[in-house]
Amino acid sequence: MKTRSLTLLAVLAAVYAVASLLPGFPMIGVPSSKIDLARVLEMGFGFALGPYLGPPTAFLGALVGKTLGGGGFGLFFTPLALVSSLVAACLSRRQVRGVDGWKIAAAVLALLILGWYATPTGRAVPYVPIIHVAGLVIILAFRGMLAEYLGGGDRRLLTLGVALSCYPSTMAGHMLGNLIFIQMFSPDPLFFASVLPIAIIERLVLTAIGTAIAVPLLVVVRQLYPELD
Repeated sequence: MKTRSLTLLAVLAAVYAVASLLPGFPMIGVPSSKIDLARVLEMGFGFALGPYLGPPTAFLGALVGKTLGGGGFGLFFTPLALVSSLVAACLSRRQVRGVDGWKIAAAVLALLILGWYATPTGRAVPYVPIIHVAGLVIILAFRGMLAEYLGGGDRRLLTLGVALSCYPSTMAGHMLGNLIFIQMFSPDPLFFASVLPIAIIERLVLTAIGTAIAVPLLVVVRQLYPELD
């Protein structure tokens, strides 16, 4: 890999780490933890850097950021950055190692949703993943069109493609977070039902901000680093 590309990855990981130190949403049920606003960067990293570089860059940034912030329970949730960025990256590529990118993204989200129903807690409140299923429906409805939108030169279609891809990507990370939360804290199933409205608002906000950041990031990176496209 070219030195300037490695420099870009290091800079973006550092940006994520610094952004993770900013105030975020309080993580209900997890003492002294928060949902970082840096989450909005994960999808942009995936779109711009692709499935091989985007996820590790986001994960490294999350790991460094949480470590600098004092660690704690938040360290256990750093893999969320990896998953959200991976889904976004796959949706932005027509193919990944000979497989349609959208199929990989759909498989990842579907497996996470199935993971919910594999737990007693999840089966007790089977309607909670409806917001995640909505993300899966978006992927299955648009399929390869998302990569076309993201890869085209039309700014309006690019923005639409980013928005449509950001939602299922952030929902993948959210579901992984739910599964980790269940394993760590064994919460009452009704806990997830009570915070469902909050989760909907939170993820829509992350999708909106993530779209606003990812579009210009994607445009700039494509112009300066065409080898990463």
